[in-house]
Amino acid sequence: MADRVRWGVLGAAGIARIALIPAMRAARNARLAALASRDPAQAALDLAGLDVPRIVPGYEALIHDPAIDAVYIPLPNHMHAEWAMRAADAGKAVLVEKPIGLDEAEARRVFDHCAARRAPVMEGFMYRFHPQHARVLQLIAEGVIGEVREVRAHLSVDLMSGGDTGNVRFKPAWGGGTLLDMGCYTTEIARMIFGCEPRSVRAWWDLDPDLGIDLTTVAILDFGDGRVGTVSSSFKANAQGRYEVIGTKGTIEVPRGIIPGLTTRVSETVIVVMDGDGHRREEELPAADHYQLMLEAFGDAILSGDPAPRTAAQSLGNMRVLDAIARAARDGCPVPITDV
Repeated sequence: MADRVRWGVLGAAGIARIALIPAMRAARNARLAALASRDPAQAALDLAGLDVPRIVPGYEALIHDPAIDAVYIPLPNHMHAEWAMRAADAGKAVLVEKPIGLDEAEARRVFDHCAARRAPVMEGFMYRFHPQHARVLQLIAEGVIGEVREVRAHLSVDLMSGGDTGNVRFKPAWGGGTLLDMGCYTTEIARMIFGCEPRSVRAWWDLDPDLGIDLTTVAILDFGDGRVGTVSSSFKANAQGRYEVIGTKGTIEVPRGIIPGLTTRVSETVIVVMDGDGHRREEELPAADHYQLMLEAFGDAILSGDPAPRTAAQSLGNMRVLDAIARAARDGCPVPITDV
């Protein structure tokens, strides 16, 4: 059995250049084999210094390349499903950036399509592979903060100050807006902490009439028995990605919980634990590259034939909640999660 997955990348997106290509070089079981671009000359300029072995002219050529085992898809959101299924048709394993589809129905088509072809597929939620979250769950399981009553998660980046209206995140037909781009992380965190699905959602969004996308979205997820997840995302606030878990005996704060760093040189992360009397202590965790850890975990599954570490059920559950949030914000009334 091979000891490394030969990766091909579709497109020279910023996330590929900044995070995934360096992570592929660092991962113990990965090898970057090629990158596909519809403009190879421009891609060569964009990729200068990254030592990409081959630049292939066109996505079709790469997915049918026999020297490629798996394909990473960092294309605009509306292209994720199509190219994931095309790559599966070509017999490749697929790692696709979130969101894997524009809604639950499209995501389900991708998973069903790949399953029918026995093609491993995983949605790329890199943050779940960072060890800080395992530590948070351990603290909760040990009863350090008592029974969890509320999760608050927020992710934002200021895209409005620069006036760059050509950003792909501003195109509604391309799956733009904060909910799909960033809200997918915050809903995932609430579901991860509570370990179950919410029963219903209420939501509000700031919908830009000219761009046709949500610039800010806030949702309240009802997990039953008085347990609540408050999640928000915004293109109009300073860059931060944090969450806190509030229990009956204390609180856990994770200041860099969603995006501790984009590059492979991720600094140490800190978890703050406070008891009911306000006493505060900090736990510092070693530096870790969650992109590298994600590639290694999925790579192990590809090489061994085991299921992907992030399952279809996890992704579909998250998409179902995102669909409900969009409907609740649009209609201005609560939406049961089972009624989307």
